[in-house]
Amino acid sequence: MALLSTTFLPTAQAQPPVKEIGGFHHPESVYQSGNNLFVADIGEAMEPVKKDGDGYIGKIDLSTGTLVDAHFLPLTGSGVLHAPKGMAMEGDTLYIADIDRIVGFDVVTRQQVVELTIEGTGFLNDLVMGNGKLYASATDNGKIYEIDVRTRAYHALAIDSIRGANGLYFEKGKLYCVSIGSFAHPDGAVFEIGLPGHRVKKIADYQGLLDGVSIVGNMLYFSDWKEQGHGVVLSLNLTTKSVKTLPFPEIAGPADLAVSKDHRYFIIPEMLTGKILFRPL
Repeated sequence: MALLSTTFLPTAQAQPPVKEIGGFHHPESVYQSGNNLFVADIGEAMEPVKKDGDGYIGKIDLSTGTLVDAHFLPLTGSGVLHAPKGMAMEGDTLYIADIDRIVGFDVVTRQQVVELTIEGTGFLNDLVMGNGKLYASATDNGKIYEIDVRTRAYHALAIDSIRGANGLYFEKGKLYCVSIGSFAHPDGAVFEIGLPGHRVKKIADYQGLLDGVSIVGNMLYFSDWKEQGHGVVLSLNLTTKSVKTLPFPEIAGPADLAVSKDHRYFIIPEMLTGKILFRPL
């Protein structure tokens, strides 16, 4: 049993590849492409908006549950990352939110191919592709930006500010956003934004320091930091609007989580321990 808990398990058993993978400093976000899992690490210090040049993108092989390279991007001389967070992908280009800019790397050549500064923010957070556009949340000003990745044109959506806008997810013409709210008063919430139309509505009464969000079927999953070291993952039934805390051990900083592409397990960056956690869905 000890061996099974630390080695690869076939997907037919509906289990994650491992229980956890270490080797990171402060992992903030994960993005799956095939059997590759990219991990955005803001660096040695817990400095999410500091331009210190020590951020990296790591790479995990999900078929074996092993860390391939904690510093997969950037290659020396091919660009610098400061505090990378949310990621999204189109083709071979991995887009990364890095404080006040969107940086793109070709994951085959590992060379930087895009750099777009977003004026008016110093805390870009999450990214998601939807309807052929790239969407970015800005935690400091509460805006969500729509970006044309081909022309590099961008604009803020014509919506009221979402205080502490954080995790994003696109599903069936709707953009879902969870927010941190105020750090002094954890009143972040779950929002739904219609595209087009940009009508914003809060879809649950739950409040907290919300970070990551993902959807499987009719269930929306999100993470809440709560008190430091006592974070949780919750489910929101999109029909009944009921919220439940999932029965996981407390998580030390559950950041921008994801659900595996086969919908079998959660992938959760535990930001304060430098680990990536894998938990059955």
